[in-house]
Amino acid sequence: MKKLYLLVLCVLSAMFVNAQETMWNFKIGLGASSWMGDGYGPAKALFNQRIGVGVDIPLTGWVSFQTGLNWTSKGAKYSLMGDMKQTVNQNYFEMPILAAFHIGTPKNFDVVIAGGGYIGCGIVGKTEHKTDDVTSSWATFNDACLNNVKIWDGLRRFDAGIQAGVNLDFRHYLVGVEGEFGLARMCKDGPRNLAIFATVGYKF
Repeated sequence: MKKLYLLVLCVLSAMFVNAQETMWNFKIGLGASSWMGDGYGPAKALFNQRIGVGVDIPLTGWVSFQTGLNWTSKGAKYSLMGDMKQTVNQNYFEMPILAAFHIGTPKNFDVVIAGGGYIGCGIVGKTEHKTDDVTSSWATFNDACLNNVKIWDGLRRFDAGIQAGVNLDFRHYLVGVEGEFGLARMCKDGPRNLAIFATVGYKF
């Protein structure tokens, strides 16, 4: 019984220590996104943004688990036949699932290299179609029809892929670069998302 009490006490102590060391953060980012693969012609990049909260949970002295919830904007612009152009904006809730490696550095400064995956759900978006001086728009994740003729197949809401980044962590602040490489196609035989963001954040 004493050994059981001691084991429980050790587990509770470890949980308390980890809770004390767990670090939350709030981050904002600006960057560029585009599409890769077939489906919609040569895609050009759009400037987009990211905002979110994250948590860093220590596993060992130099390895931690990172996750959180981000509001991430993605998309691309491209040309169709003639003078027709389209700009597609996609907004997702994303959850990263990352392993982070902390490089030993002087006190109150750390270099963190993180890698893993992410999953996302498309929430809202807007697609603009421009022909000459005529502009029309519709919801990115919904089908669009004109005169009962489908002109757009809504993009799939599910997204997932690989995420990696490097952060410079100071005592209360962080700056870094994060990139995403989508593995899920946005439609059948269609392109995948690609994005990169420069981020700044506050740790608490």
